[in-house]
Amino acid sequence: MALLDEKNLAAEAAKRARFRVHHVGTKLNEAELHELEGLAAKRNETQAELIRGLILREIEQDKTGLRPSAEMVEITACRLLLVNLLGPLAKGEAMTQEGFDGIVDEVKKQKARVARDRLKDHEARR
Repeated sequence: MALLDEKNLAAEAAKRARFRVHHVGTKLNEAELHELEGLAAKRNETQAELIRGLILREIEQDKTGLRPSAEMVEITACRLLLVNLLGPLAKGEAMTQEGFDGIVDEVKKQKARVARDRLKDHEARR
């Protein structure tokens, strides 16, 4: 069996296609760079992770064509807050300030994604 037969070459090409080897870039001025650094630090991500996530989210939004309105995102945030706060309270569990802050932070992170998911579900049922 040859080391470089067609099956091996195709398998190696498919494997390489998953590697992150293609670079995209842009230039920023000083103020924009400081804002990017601040956002990456706030999200506890490297600049590369942040930029990759932004690009992939934009690609996904473009594929679906779904962009929830700011109002829908905020209504979704209110729903997430209510569900996550009232559930434990209905069970008689105490809410600490740290627990509350954690829920608020998580809602901020997830509200846009959840709103998109809800919009996708709505569109699929049409």
